[in-house]
Amino acid sequence: MRIRSFTLLMLLQFSALASTAGAERCISSVDLQDKLHGMWIGQLIGNAAGRSTEGHYDGPEPNPAPSVPWLIKQVWDADDDTDIEYVALHTLETYGFDCNTADIREQWLEHVAADGIYIANKQAWYLMLDGHLPPETGSRTYNQHWYSIDAQIGTETLGALSPGLPQVAADLTARFAQVTNAGHAVHAAQFYAVLYSEAFFESDVAQLITIGLEAMPIQSRTTDVVTDVLEWHRIDLVDGVPDWRTTRSKLYQKYQGPDSFGRYYNWVESTINTGATVLALLYGQGDFKETVQIAVLAGWDCDCNPATAGGLLGIINGLSQLPADLTDPALCGDQYLNSRRPGLPTLDAPLPQVEPISAIAGRMRVLAEENILRNGGYQRNGRFTGFFYLPEHGQELYDPNTATIPGPASLVARAIAAGMSVTPDASVARYDETSDRYNLHTIIDGVTDNSLTGHRPYSTYISDPAQRPETDWFELRFSGAVRFDGLTFYEGDLLWAAINTYYRDDQPRGGYFDDLNVQVRADGQYVTPENLKISTAMSPFAIYQTLAFAFAPIVGDAIRIVGTPGGTDGFTTILELEPSGELYAGPQVVTVMLGDGHISPVDHRKLLLAFSEPVDLELQDIQLTSLSSGTQIDLTSATLLQNAPRRKALLTLPEILPQATYSLGLKCAAITDRFALPLADNDQNPTDGLWTATFAVDALPAPSL
Repeated sequence: MRIRSFTLLMLLQFSALASTAGAERCISSVDLQDKLHGMWIGQLIGNAAGRSTEGHYDGPEPNPAPSVPWLIKQVWDADDDTDIEYVALHTLETYGFDCNTADIREQWLEHVAADGIYIANKQAWYLMLDGHLPPETGSRTYNQHWYSIDAQIGTETLGALSPGLPQVAADLTARFAQVTNAGHAVHAAQFYAVLYSEAFFESDVAQLITIGLEAMPIQSRTTDVVTDVLEWHRIDLVDGVPDWRTTRSKLYQKYQGPDSFGRYYNWVESTINTGATVLALLYGQGDFKETVQIAVLAGWDCDCNPATAGGLLGIINGLSQLPADLTDPALCGDQYLNSRRPGLPTLDAPLPQVEPISAIAGRMRVLAEENILRNGGYQRNGRFTGFFYLPEHGQELYDPNTATIPGPASLVARAIAAGMSVTPDASVARYDETSDRYNLHTIIDGVTDNSLTGHRPYSTYISDPAQRPETDWFELRFSGAVRFDGLTFYEGDLLWAAINTYYRDDQPRGGYFDDLNVQVRADGQYVTPENLKISTAMSPFAIYQTLAFAFAPIVGDAIRIVGTPGGTDGFTTILELEPSGELYAGPQVVTVMLGDGHISPVDHRKLLLAFSEPVDLELQDIQLTSLSSGTQIDLTSATLLQNAPRRKALLTLPEILPQATYSLGLKCAAITDRFALPLADNDQNPTDGLWTATFAVDALPAPSL
């Protein structure tokens, strides 16, 4: 105890010296070591306290116990709350802070084995074995658990390695977080990293949470849950009687229960656990024991959440200021047992390996000091220790990938703006606005990437196999005619049979098409457009695929994709269906030319007309006038032939047109398409009801021999 008291006296002296630094922030090597040591012990104590009830309380009610027993160890065994950070630490020591994704993959393949990794970590490891690099390994396209908690429990160390450098912490964490996750789950990891970074200089947890919010896009689901918990906590304190269980009930209601829109995945998802951790930090009010206890009792992933919260308070307090009854060396050992990450800390030594936690903190201190110096800080040596000065605080923390508010896009948006209605339909059509999975309206809401907001794709799943259709289709019906020239299908997610199985060995239950076609409804009939091409090959192993179809322009009032549903349960999912094209106001004249377009020399008795769409055309709808003489050509004896689609018409005159300039007039109101829309009067005089073009006959055809 005398040694500990001396250390505490030194820390107080160094802290007093550091406070004179003015706008700059200063921390000593002794402080850094103590806080980093406290971080590791805090994480380990929190993790051990909640491990026995992990996943047990993931419903509407938290753990009813008033407290949980502390499990303090002499030798601390590792799990995925710390040993992924252990690998990250070694990666930075090996390749430096500028390590790239290939370096990270190399370290994973060398130091991460199949044992002791789960959910997104597991699938990322499988993907690395298959040759994928981050961020593919954590993307929605390849990792079916991109939404999970993995990144935020495996990257807190990166915040601790960036003391007082929140932007550095956020950027570094994003690089490692995308190994296993995407979107709002990465934002949660960045949020914690910023908290850890700022905790070296800020002890108010509510203020830390507010600072952490600045590191996230305003529309992120992580931003939503942190903001909500902050507000619920504020409201709860109005009566002066804090009750974390009431706030926990609100968290459940909005993010898992009836108000969640079905966006809750399971007890290892990022969002609900971020909310539970923030709840524990706010109600714990900086008290280590109270914070960890609440994080355990709140439920869900209740060993990871107290580990994160405990590590944060470990930085704030340092090991020297953590509760003495939990950290007394007679009870709390300094040994970290690595039984699952081969080659760490010694490359050639067999597992298990043991390393002093104080040594881990020392390794981290060296990296943290390097990080300060490489980001504008500087060092001055004191009598007993070095002091590190950080540049004036004020970095911007906003994520550059902030998205705009979604809404109908492309042709759907233009049709709605023009007063048309667009109605989605499907082989299994449901319009329940309380659940994304059963609300078909969501397929035109503009959300094509749900990694930010957490929206769930629409699903055609039916529990009763006898009621499942053999063919699935999704359709958009327009209240008027439009000209389609393409269609983009934003596929939804896949439902897997197992959660930790190698994805190529796991037969999906459904969520994808085995084959796919595009059809347009024209003249009341569904037809496949001409020249149909798809942008990329369909794959049952690629989730959230974007499949873009291009085809020859075609006018219709509905468009759909249709195919065979895949998987053992035979259903499909969809995020968005987005047609491209133009609003259709009626047929237009495409070309007017002498002759029939095939025979040379040109036959001056013939005039070929081409239209954008099939039209009904009669001789009386045509006027032909010689501008040279001012006389109208008599078409009584002329003939008019139209091809089968009626897009072309050949006018044949009884005599050759003399050399002159002519005016061709078409009566717009009389010439209509299959939708009864008249020919567009888009010439130089669009109000006279007559589409007019002039052409010249410059020379008579050569005599035939």
